[in-house]
Amino acid sequence: MSARVLFLDDSGKPALGDSSGAVVIGGFSIPAASAPALSRKFAGAKARFFASRGDPAKWEVKATETIRPNPWKRRKNRDLVDETLRILRLLNCTVYTVSIDKTRMHHPMTLETTAPLQMQALVEHFAVECARHGETGLIVSDWSGYGLDAHVSQCVASFVLSRRLPLHPSVYYASSLTTQAIQVADLVAGIRRRIVEGDNRLDALGSRLAAVRTLPNNTNATTHSGRRYTNEIVLF
Repeated sequence: MSARVLFLDDSGKPALGDSSGAVVIGGFSIPAASAPALSRKFAGAKARFFASRGDPAKWEVKATETIRPNPWKRRKNRDLVDETLRILRLLNCTVYTVSIDKTRMHHPMTLETTAPLQMQALVEHFAVECARHGETGLIVSDWSGYGLDAHVSQCVASFVLSRRLPLHPSVYYASSLTTQAIQVADLVAGIRRRIVEGDNRLDALGSRLAAVRTLPNNTNATTHSGRRYTNEIVLF
């Protein structure tokens, strides 16, 4: 079977004292054979729009420096995001997000609780896409902390194995500095988080991102638990 890779990053923290109003894990899936092309094309876009910053392999695109109100006024930031969307569409990708609106939390939560819940929700829907395409899924996420990363990976492994999903029973981790795809995932997660927090500036962009998917909107696919397939998941 061919493989499909889901690259992920997170935005926001669940602690009530944190300034974020939402917690989002987001990113995109891509046929494994196309991942090198995405890295080359995204690095090329960085070099084209930010030539003064030098070698694109030595600096990161960060959502906080791209989509907040003042940075978003700069044409080169908007052009980079537009080019990123074009690349994702070109390479047969699906954009995925799973969000938590902190105003809907009934009690204080920590990353040790929210991260596994969000990852399991993503896995449930990603598995549908993989099954439809006859692919084996693999998840690659940005590094967080060893204890949390190991905990999340173990939870995903248990979820995948017990339900016999067509995925690697693990989460693999990579550096955002050295992995261009993780930087794209950071943009996806950051944009979705600001939308959930009420930043109406980005609503149209969010709709364009959600439209990047390999399964049509009118698909009647359901997950193993009977939920309708979606690539824009709202946990609560």
